[in-house]
Amino acid sequence: MGSFRKRLLVLIIGLVIVTQTVTLAAVLASTAHNVEARAAEQLRSGGSFVQQFIRFRAGQLANGVAVLAADFGFREAVASGDVPTILSAARNNAQRIGADIVLLLDTQGNLVTSTAPEVSNSHAPLANLLRDARGPRDQPSFMVFGHLPYQLFLAPVKTPETIAWVAMGFVVDDSLAQRIHDLAGAQVVLVSRGRDGVVPVASTLPAAQQNLTSALLPEATDTDAPQVVKLAGTEYLGFALRLDARGDPVDVTLLKPMNEVLTPYRDVRDALLIIDGIALALAAAIGTLFGRSATRPIGELVLAARRIQQGHYETAVGVSGGDEFRSLAAAFNAMQRNIAEREAHITHHVYHDSLTRLPNRVMAERQLEELVSAVERPTFFALILIDLRNVHDINASLGHHMGDEVLQEAARRLRQNAHAADTVARLGEAQFLIIARDCRSERAPLYADQLTGVVRTGFHLSGISLDLHVACGVCVYPDHGDTAATLLRRAQMALEDSTDVPTRASVYRSGSDEEHRRRLTLITDLRGAIDRDGLSLVFQPKVTMATRSVKSLEALVRWTHPQLGPISPAEFVPLAESTGGSRRLTSWVLKAAISQMGQWRESGLDIDVAVNLSAPDILDPDLGDEILYLLRTRRVEPTQLLLEITESAVMRDPHLAARNMQLLRVAGIRFSIDDFGTGHSSLSQLNMLPVDELKIDRSFISHARLGSDAATIVTSTIELGHRMKLDVVAEGVEEPEAWNLLRQLGCDFAQGYLISRPLVPADVPPFVRQANQLLPASDSTVLQIRALDQLTARFRS
Repeated sequence: MGSFRKRLLVLIIGLVIVTQTVTLAAVLASTAHNVEARAAEQLRSGGSFVQQFIRFRAGQLANGVAVLAADFGFREAVASGDVPTILSAARNNAQRIGADIVLLLDTQGNLVTSTAPEVSNSHAPLANLLRDARGPRDQPSFMVFGHLPYQLFLAPVKTPETIAWVAMGFVVDDSLAQRIHDLAGAQVVLVSRGRDGVVPVASTLPAAQQNLTSALLPEATDTDAPQVVKLAGTEYLGFALRLDARGDPVDVTLLKPMNEVLTPYRDVRDALLIIDGIALALAAAIGTLFGRSATRPIGELVLAARRIQQGHYETAVGVSGGDEFRSLAAAFNAMQRNIAEREAHITHHVYHDSLTRLPNRVMAERQLEELVSAVERPTFFALILIDLRNVHDINASLGHHMGDEVLQEAARRLRQNAHAADTVARLGEAQFLIIARDCRSERAPLYADQLTGVVRTGFHLSGISLDLHVACGVCVYPDHGDTAATLLRRAQMALEDSTDVPTRASVYRSGSDEEHRRRLTLITDLRGAIDRDGLSLVFQPKVTMATRSVKSLEALVRWTHPQLGPISPAEFVPLAESTGGSRRLTSWVLKAAISQMGQWRESGLDIDVAVNLSAPDILDPDLGDEILYLLRTRRVEPTQLLLEITESAVMRDPHLAARNMQLLRVAGIRFSIDDFGTGHSSLSQLNMLPVDELKIDRSFISHARLGSDAATIVTSTIELGHRMKLDVVAEGVEEPEAWNLLRQLGCDFAQGYLISRPLVPADVPPFVRQANQLLPASDSTVLQIRALDQLTARFRS
């Protein structure tokens, strides 16, 4: 009996040991598989990001090659076969965009010249570049020269027919590998599998592992299954993909140390070992007391282990028998709860923002995809994108902890005030997205105003009152798009068009896509036009009304885009100001205008020229030194230069503007307040400025008729200017009636199409000479206007 009991106890304990071993092995195998699968998915996602990054970088760099191919001087040099000029222009453009090699090919793909003398037709089949020249611009080409791979971008040289092809190459090195590492969050190895076999390119691995042969790395195949590789004693989970590119194949291998991959697995394993130890101790006690009843609870535990292996953690483990078995069941329940909580924790962090606890961009895009692709999709819903514009300023002035508190408070307010069915997500650093269900286009702006008002007002944190600058963009499904990507992009475009007005949210406008693309094109190409002297100046004469003579001009900038044609200054000047490029534009205009004044002076024409300054220019302390240097080098008298500034520019900082103006005034340069009457300056502020002239805005002149309100404003402005001992200029004079009225009111100067349209520099000297001969001899204002009309018509023809 005792022997039987011992055998039975051994049998029961053995069954328990087997059960626990199977359970442990199953759970650990499942956990290891899940951990490795999650790491593999992260590597595959990183590979997708790498492909997108290479395409984005290719698109940016291809623009630089297109600029060189479109350069007039470069095309002329290619057409004439001037190799030194070709190489000079190629090196200059290569240095500007950071290219490492420039090749010039004829239309058959033969090498004409290159900035690297060692490159020849024998190094690579260069003609293959032309075969793929008509492919997508964002699909790069890779080619190996002297064991160095290059990312090549090709553009035709046209006059207007294609006479050659220019290619720029960017060496693929460790810096590119590091950027991919930062993007994908894994170690990176780049190899070229070209004509010379497997050639290592770049790597972020430690130096000891970089010396290993690249043959140990997995080769990119059609399957996307990561593989385990061993480098210098360290195991990595590696995922290889072939870049979507032309030319020599380039593989990118993403590597993640198995030590990091298996960290969650080891935590689960240690916990399970402890639980199994406890379970075995309980099994021994249970087997001693209830040997015969042990088989049934063990069977129930086996079923529970199988459920855990399959990833079903919802069903609690319950067994019949004594307290020992119930304790073992409780241990199993604790184990599956821990596993479920750990998986839920990981999933939560993937789809939620850790600072605000809101859904993140991934979750928002996922919900949008579900909404637009569901079988029973909603009839209407709106996207409300809210941006806190001055969070960067708060971080800089009060610290990042204060900025984090602002974001947390904004998130709390949005959650409390949004409808329960709506989704509130943090889309970017200071951007929040509200997916408002059942929200039509009529209600969306009102709802957006309500939410932005809640965020904007009453911010008091840590004893500090904050004024948030909030912008809001709105788009509505399906009016403004039927895909998640389109809706998000158009909500962002509406946000960029918004203004910080408390009672208004910007709603996406049809056609904004084209406007946005045009704006981006102009912003990008304007920088190149300034650098390449792609702008021009025209000069509009100003007539002295008392003597009827032309002694001054206004310089006006013009830009003819190679593809878009003439671009109005009213379009590209505000773009330059909004992107911080107005200072460079002003420098170009000053240099071109003063240079032209110097040329006129050498030819015997001494005439004053007025130059417009952008809003931030007068506040730049370096402006004065730049202007005085240009005047000295061009031998132009400072008194011949007049700078026109607007009231709004001065009112940004009147004291600093007055100080900078006074320094230039001492040198002899004069100042004019442009568009007077449309700004917000006060007379006391105007009086403190060293101003010589007021220009009445054309909006008043065009409506100036005797007895009209506009005539009253013009009369008051002229009297005000004369009492302040300032000259008064009327711009936009287009009708004889306006000219006669201004003469009667005693206006000093007139400017407009009635007198002359803007002239190119070559037409200015003959116009000034003939105008000064005709006008003083005429006593009648009407005859004067007719003489001017005849003169300007002659120059127009």
